[in-house]
Amino acid sequence: MISLLGYGQTNRAFAAYLHRKNIPYCIYDDHVLTPSLDTNQQKWLPSKMFNPYTSNLELVSPGIPFNHPLVVASKHLCSEYDYIKRLWESNRKDPLPTTIFISGTNGKTTTTKMLGLLLKNAQVGGNIGTPLIQLYTKSLELKPPYTWVLETSSFTLHYTNHLSPQTYVLLPLAQDHLSWHGNYENYVAAKLKPLSLMGAHTHAFLHAPLKDHPLVHATKTESIFYENSKDLAQKMGLDASKLRFKEPFLLDALLALSAAKLHTGVADYDLLNSYAIQPHRIEIFTDKGGNTWVDDSKATNVDATLKALERFQDNYIHLILGGDTKGVDLKPLFEALSNLQAEVYAIGVSAPAIMQMAEEHNIPAHLCRKIEVAVQEIKKNLKQGDIGMLSPSAASLDQFASYKHRGDAFKQCVLE
Repeated sequence: MISLLGYGQTNRAFAAYLHRKNIPYCIYDDHVLTPSLDTNQQKWLPSKMFNPYTSNLELVSPGIPFNHPLVVASKHLCSEYDYIKRLWESNRKDPLPTTIFISGTNGKTTTTKMLGLLLKNAQVGGNIGTPLIQLYTKSLELKPPYTWVLETSSFTLHYTNHLSPQTYVLLPLAQDHLSWHGNYENYVAAKLKPLSLMGAHTHAFLHAPLKDHPLVHATKTESIFYENSKDLAQKMGLDASKLRFKEPFLLDALLALSAAKLHTGVADYDLLNSYAIQPHRIEIFTDKGGNTWVDDSKATNVDATLKALERFQDNYIHLILGGDTKGVDLKPLFEALSNLQAEVYAIGVSAPAIMQMAEEHNIPAHLCRKIEVAVQEIKKNLKQGDIGMLSPSAASLDQFASYKHRGDAFKQCVLE
């Protein structure tokens, strides 16, 4: 019997695959209070009913932390990536597809989609929305060669012990998901874990400050270190002036272009310039009165908000902050705000803490709690040339279904 620990997007995709293959499984989920059945008429049980001695394999949802009772009790724990590797080696004679992992704190999705655009026959997925089990199923119908370009979270990396990439693109790291990992050192270790699995003739793009980390020293992969966009372009023989993107998207674009050049020998600037930045990441729009607003709802950590603030540092900024801060210290953000022309509008579960930090740093602040209240307060205070910005430095799930839901709600309030 296969046990699915958690029933998020990854394990829902596994359930569909196992059902098609007539492989029995059982779901254990914190959100289930009484035993029931899923859409495939398989058992869907409360987590407390899990018995590791009746389970032959446990497939863990990436979002379940390593100290969760389900994980601690498991005897045959397996990650999504490792299970796909096992499936491939059991069912195929040809080698695994060329695999590229994209990770980091911010910019993963943009870099992954850009690289998927640049590489022919690339299948894009992972944390980006298409689980790897679905790419595996599709790959069985395709003729090689093809490539898997996988946005890969620190959660997935923590649990993965066997599948490794031919190329690993790691964007700069900053504090994030500390409530899951316990501390920043564990978060960095998870992000660097692929290096311990990669062999010779593989490549990793790494931010230069990681150069002295023990996991970097021990790796067999060829590491390409970059300080910033200019440094990366110089090392990879790229002309950044041919790209239409501004920071922070310029670094995303150069990393995608670098990985593509590494694999194909070609840097296609025109094709990359056709890529449209997705909504909710430093998305600039105007209201009926011609005032400028910025939807940066995807900024779920301090580093992302700092990049957005840097972009508009010459303007007076009305900044909406708050949500689930995931255990991250907001002090660096408020230190930066104290050097800018800005005032804060606090929303979500962290609103009281944000108000306290704003007071400590002498930053004007408004306790709004809800996004619609924050937008109305900004509209009262907005002057010509000012920026109204949602860049919350926090996850959205305390009040919204996703960062997309939060961004859409923000834009709707602004445009009313």
